[in-house]
Amino acid sequence: MAAHFSISPHMTAADFDCPIRNTYLGQAHIAGTGPEGTTCRQCKHWGKTKSVKDEHGNYVEKFAPPKRNGKKHKPFPGEPKDAYCLKPILNKAKRAIPHRALSCRFFEPSENPMPILTGKDA
Repeated sequence: MAAHFSISPHMTAADFDCPIRNTYLGQAHIAGTGPEGTTCRQCKHWGKTKSVKDEHGNYVEKFAPPKRNGKKHKPFPGEPKDAYCLKPILNKAKRAIPHRALSCRFFEPSENPMPILTGKDA
């Protein structure tokens, strides 16, 4: 399950801490600092990797889009499952983030972003 940064409830809320509250652990940078109206789902760094054998028998990591939630998933049926931000940054938490997370400053548009719902789910 995706986790937000923890901010103490005893702190006074301010206008400038909203992006930090929207940031998920595992994102490359603060949410909302990327292009306006974009989400992590549209970024080329959002996804999963899997190990496959190449023609020489060596294991190679290959990018794979995440799978979808089943029809019986109560909150979000048919939507993409949480995936990882694969932007290589030192000491970044490896946590899955949802597709609806606001993009960060390392946003790079994907050539073919995964649709939110498929034709059969819509």
